[in-house]
Amino acid sequence: MRKEEANVMTMTRRPLEERVSFLTHRINARLQQISAPILAPLHLDLYSSRIIVALAERGPMKVGQLVDLMALPQSTMSHQLKRMEKDGYVRRTRSDLDNRTVVITLSEKGKEVSETCNRWSDQVLAAVSEELSDEEIELVSRLLQRVFKSLPKAGQIQL
Repeated sequence: MRKEEANVMTMTRRPLEERVSFLTHRINARLQQISAPILAPLHLDLYSSRIIVALAERGPMKVGQLVDLMALPQSTMSHQLKRMEKDGYVRRTRSDLDNRTVVITLSEKGKEVSETCNRWSDQVLAAVSEELSDEEIELVSRLLQRVFKSLPKAGQIQL
């Protein structure tokens, strides 16, 4: 038995409500619930709104860069981008340098809706700010970034 396996087996299992995996699930589920009335009329969901914000902030991105940033499977990203292109929010173009590379850019419609997506995100932060100080929000953000970095990649955990 490897050392990591021994450590996991000797750890006391935390109650469900205290597990990082369950808490992050609940937070994401709540974000989806509160975003639906705002995003659904635009034919967007939480994933697509986040993709729009990423493109608005960072400019054109390769599909692989979006996959890495969003931590989504390639197939999920392809489905999202195909739907977003059909709805007129993004354009997919092949690179002139490498025909295998697809670059995603926001359309004018995507640029316009990015502000709605950002305002929604601002409202979420405002709600959290009623409960947490600026310092606490900064700490939570740093800790969540560390949690994300510590998580294994798909297929690295074997039972």
